[in-house]
Amino acid sequence: MGRWETKSLSGEPLFAASNSGKGFFSFYEDVFGRRELERRYLIKGGPGTGKNRLLQRVAEHVSKGGHTVEYYRCASDPDSLDGLVIDGRIAVIDATAPHALDAELPGARDEIVNLGVFWDSEALAARKEEIHALTEKKRACYARGYRLLAACDGLYADDRALTHSVVKHEKLAHAVDRHLSKIPHGDGFSLLPGLSDAVGMKGSVHLDSYEVKAEHLFVIDDIAHTGTLFLRALLTGGMQKECAMRVSYHPIHVGEPDAVYFCHTGDCFVIGKGELPAGKEITHINMKRFVDVDGLRGIRSKLRMNGRMYDALLDAAEETLREAGRHHFALESIYMSCMDFDAQNRFVRSFCERIL
Repeated sequence: MGRWETKSLSGEPLFAASNSGKGFFSFYEDVFGRRELERRYLIKGGPGTGKNRLLQRVAEHVSKGGHTVEYYRCASDPDSLDGLVIDGRIAVIDATAPHALDAELPGARDEIVNLGVFWDSEALAARKEEIHALTEKKRACYARGYRLLAACDGLYADDRALTHSVVKHEKLAHAVDRHLSKIPHGDGFSLLPGLSDAVGMKGSVHLDSYEVKAEHLFVIDDIAHTGTLFLRALLTGGMQKECAMRVSYHPIHVGEPDAVYFCHTGDCFVIGKGELPAGKEITHINMKRFVDVDGLRGIRSKLRMNGRMYDALLDAAEETLREAGRHHFALESIYMSCMDFDAQNRFVRSFCERIL
């Protein structure tokens, strides 16, 4: 460790993947492919086979032992976990599609945990046609949902093209430099993604992990999607100052940052999304200062039209993904009825004891 005590986001959940305008977008390689991970447990199994239950039990077990835990929730079902990183060195991961992972260093680092050994294959075979039909319906819903999110992404790109000429880029750059001047140099650059938002089977979900963990919270009052320009400049400056940072990207427009967290100081810059943690001192950054108001007035009708279309498309995408959820949970119910959970629970208890 260097001069700084890292102010981590452990204990607060984030997302490591997204249903986006580019389809399913995974940050698994960044999050779970870190070189410092000494051991990875890759959980395999179908829907309803107990992957989330195993992850929850492991998290509870290691937390009671005083270990630090990074929680990564499922972007499609935020009530479920996709993975854990324990003490920065051990990962336990749902390694099934759509974020499938294979053992790159079998035995040496990676171990497969196959929950399929606890299902009754004959019972599942008897319901093969039902499973196939539900799987196809779920797949079709996701395909339509991704088409709708891609249309949202196109409207966002149009907004950015419209607003580029009205942004006071030089003034914005000076403001970013002023904020960066108050952040000391770090001990070495790193950038680890962790998303705070997701669009999935339960609609749009926001996790306030960055806001809760911030030592110094800066909330960007956005206008015409210009807040991401501020955050992009912060990321560039943080890299030049050798800072370790966490970054959240917009769940639909995955190239666009919506939060930047400096790990050595706890300074956190987020685009405002409604309710904020009570009792925390907050500095607001009003993006209106960096926009030519007269120029913005000239394109406002186009932005409003795009906004109405965007909202309608997002509503349709959310409803389509909710429908996918109904098929998914029906699949879970089938698999759960064909599982030997008594045997699995005995395995989970022994797994928790030996994982560390």
